[in-house]
Amino acid sequence: MTHIVASAPGKLVLLGEYAVLAGAPALVLAVERRGRAALAPSGSHCWEIISPTLGLQARFHLQHDEAIWHGPAPAELVWVATLLARFPQVDRLHPCRIELDSDAFYLGRPGARTKLGLGSSAALAVALLGALHALANVAPPTLGEAIAAHRAIQHGHGSGIDIAASLAGGMSRFQLTGDAARADPTTLPEGVGWACVYSGHPASTRAMLGTVAAWRERESTTYAQYMHELATISSRGIDALAAHDAAAFLSCLHDYATVLARFGEAAGVDIVSRGHRAIATIAADCGCVYKSCGAGGGDIGVTFAVEDTRLREFSERALRAGYPVIGLEADPKGLEVVSNI
Repeated sequence: MTHIVASAPGKLVLLGEYAVLAGAPALVLAVERRGRAALAPSGSHCWEIISPTLGLQARFHLQHDEAIWHGPAPAELVWVATLLARFPQVDRLHPCRIELDSDAFYLGRPGARTKLGLGSSAALAVALLGALHALANVAPPTLGEAIAAHRAIQHGHGSGIDIAASLAGGMSRFQLTGDAARADPTTLPEGVGWACVYSGHPASTRAMLGTVAAWRERESTTYAQYMHELATISSRGIDALAAHDAAAFLSCLHDYATVLARFGEAAGVDIVSRGHRAIATIAADCGCVYKSCGAGGGDIGVTFAVEDTRLREFSERALRAGYPVIGLEADPKGLEVVSNI
């Protein structure tokens, strides 16, 4: 049997989080922290999953598109069975040993490792889906297929913006129109640099989105007003990209961060946490613009500037304040699959 190794990058949502769910254009960047999925013969009639990163392993077989687990089903690995059960060609495949590696998405800190909010679940899902497509000898997954698979894993939730980054790599303008998603390559205006910083503790995207959804049900008018404001700013920021207008783009990032903080306060969600606020103050003192990324909370944010000296000063001051700058680069490569006999 063919051995297959697939990998896909993580992501940073630079602009448009939350508003993207209402159809606003958003900006996402693939980063060079990659999730990997390796397929090899299992030597049995069961699928085997091994995650050295999590220290977990499990075995199951599929019966009428349902996973029958041999022993306890680790909650962190159930998504693999969900993805396999809905894979159209799964009946043609011999069960494999699946090894999942997401080590790159953790920050090593004294006494502990911290998971960073860089889209590890999307990267692993895209990598595994790509590996299965190669194993079945069918064309690589499309954006729509990959988003549908990931939403099935997430019980119908998610815009798919993280999937777009993992699948295509590079920087993308992402937008939902009805049920259809589109991602088009784009670039930052010339001279704009960035640095990613960790604000203090992991954040649960699912929990935060759940709180926002409950608020939307209670106060639909207020929710709609905020979403319109966020969508308007995100659209202006995307237009600034197209016009290669660095000043206008940075202004939109600042405005978005400001409104996003008010949005979180209204929803009762700590999107812009105390750590984010402290980092934003440091960034402003250095002549930079800072905003949290993705769902927010105490996780990661990105600082932007048009001068490297300002970013260096920011990085030094943030580190002295106890907020580590994460060594990240953009990843121009999306899903990559390698097969060998």
